[in-house]
Amino acid sequence: MNKKELVAALADKCGTTQGAAGEFVNAFCETVTAELKDGNGVALPGFGQFVAKHRPSREMRNPSTGKMMMSKAKTSAQFKASAALKDL
Repeated sequence: MNKKELVAALADKCGTTQGAAGEFVNAFCETVTAELKDGNGVALPGFGQFVAKHRPSREMRNPSTGKMMMSKAKTSAQFKASAALKDL
């Protein structure tokens, strides 16, 4: 399912227009993105949670030269499904 299909399904399920459903999907994505940028998580009970996972810099080997180098520290988004969602 892509975004267009999701918007259509939400509009049908909620009895609203596709334009309004599209605004809700965009607002949801923007809100989750903003919270993850701030280092916070978003928990949806029964569905799962979006978390910002920080990975510190570490020493690694460059496979082409064999020299040791430091990787950059980074933060990535991660989704953890709830137990109820996993059971489905």
